[in-house]
Amino acid sequence: MSQRLVLTMNIFVIFACFGTAIGIYYSNEKANDRKVVDIFGSEGIPTLTLPTVGEPLDPTTGLPVIDNSLMPVDLTAKNILITGSDNGACVDPNSPYADAFGDRSGIGERSDTIMILRLDPTTNAAAILSFPRDLWVRIGGRTTKSRINSAFNRDDPNELILTIFDNFGLVVDHYINVDFCAFKEIVDAIGGVRVPFATPVRDKKSKLLIETAGCHTFGGEEGLAYVRSRHFYYYKASTKTWSEDPAADRGRISRQQDFLRRAIQKALDKSVGNPRIAKNLVDAGLQYVITDSGLTVGKILDIATGMKNLDPSTMQTYQIEGKGTLIAGQAVIEPALNGENMKAVLAVFQGRARLVDAPDQIFAPTTTKPPATTAPSNTQTTIKPAVTTTLPPVYVESNSVGVLPPDDPSCR
Repeated sequence: MSQRLVLTMNIFVIFACFGTAIGIYYSNEKANDRKVVDIFGSEGIPTLTLPTVGEPLDPTTGLPVIDNSLMPVDLTAKNILITGSDNGACVDPNSPYADAFGDRSGIGERSDTIMILRLDPTTNAAAILSFPRDLWVRIGGRTTKSRINSAFNRDDPNELILTIFDNFGLVVDHYINVDFCAFKEIVDAIGGVRVPFATPVRDKKSKLLIETAGCHTFGGEEGLAYVRSRHFYYYKASTKTWSEDPAADRGRISRQQDFLRRAIQKALDKSVGNPRIAKNLVDAGLQYVITDSGLTVGKILDIATGMKNLDPSTMQTYQIEGKGTLIAGQAVIEPALNGENMKAVLAVFQGRARLVDAPDQIFAPTTTKPPATTAPSNTQTTIKPAVTTTLPPVYVESNSVGVLPPDDPSCR
């Protein structure tokens, strides 16, 4: 599925920037023009109980066992399901990246960005849990398993919401879908997003090409080519060769999350006191964002007010762990939820542990985990010295977070 468009959206723009701008520059009538859908949110089903994820499955249903004794302890934080869809309507045919998106006619909408954003306006805390699109899960309301992406329908997210609850015990309070048109418009509205690179990078498939190391400013369409990159290569000057990120899909998710942090900070910095930029952000949200009907203008304003002091650099980001395997000839990821760290992460998003106490993610080792690589950066904030070993081939079981931009305070 090489045509899938990756969309990691600056959702804090919607809350912090859109909310503030709506309150100052727009009437409620105009804000209410956005498209809304109804969902099975926690407020609509208050008696919903949580599965004990990571424990043995019920032999009858094949789903995690429900433990009614587990009561939520974090009642102020909310889970927001964020999806990104691709309809191809905003691709400029004259863009150098147009070929990367291909002909979208007849394909319809699809999503390979699925994440839960957990927010607590009372403590200015936030965290993101990403779901790889190839996770092999039982689809909500069905007796069969498939990739989690197959449950996506932007205009009716309830099958996906039920799938996430059945398999991971996470209750969705609100829903936001953003198509890549909004991504492009928002990145352009804030004047681009700056990302530092330790080496030249490229992806021939998405037409991404950063020819020199240093600080690079992405516009909307080029930013899409970057965050959707599935074949991300970096240049090794010592050998004059290009090497691919061995972390594959997990590396892509890590770069999305890094881009998200940078876009958050840029949007917050640029929109404060700038009516023109705030108006452009609101326009992008109203035109290209779908929310659930329970996410009213008043709630957006409340969340925006509560999150105004958020420091994006402190936002925790997580991924559902898993092991790559082949099922019926399909390369998929089977969730690995039994590790103590993964259980602790899920407990936060289930509300059984406080968001402010969220742990760091520690990926469980796998039997085929590749050796250390010469990637220009990883989860640490400094660039590791180059070594003489060559990069191993891609291992689908690897839980490495992949090649990330270095931490450069001058490039933000």
